[in-house]
Amino acid sequence: MEHPAEHTIPTSMCWELLRDASFGRVALSVEALPMILPVEYSLDGEELAICLGQYRLNDRTVNNAVVGFAADAIDPVTRTGWTVQVQGVARLPRQVGVPTECGQPTAGQIVHLTPQTISGQHLQPCPFGTGLPARPPPKSSPP
Repeated sequence: MEHPAEHTIPTSMCWELLRDASFGRVALSVEALPMILPVEYSLDGEELAICLGQYRLNDRTVNNAVVGFAADAIDPVTRTGWTVQVQGVARLPRQVGVPTECGQPTAGQIVHLTPQTISGQHLQPCPFGTGLPARPPPKSSPP
């Protein structure tokens, strides 16, 4: 997919944007079907530490799997923002002392993503208006 050069965010700025945010989405394959999960994450050096939250996936799904990750932000007033996309290999940490849970017994695993590619774009999602039909007004309940 090609993006106009004026919208491209340099790699160093992509890392800064990722450092300042904490929520994103991870895309992976579960039993040969694509799945996109909302996740909380943080940076751990040059890796992303992604907490799968309430989702519980078997090791085979995430360990050494190629996954995609995206984080973004849109200003509702200016309708501009940014998106950063990361593709790489995920792994479940197995070192002694490295947590594999998100801090609560009912929470999901922490998966580390080592980026192979990282790219970012400044966004103006629909510069000419939404192009979508107007939303119908909410239904009011009878008095």
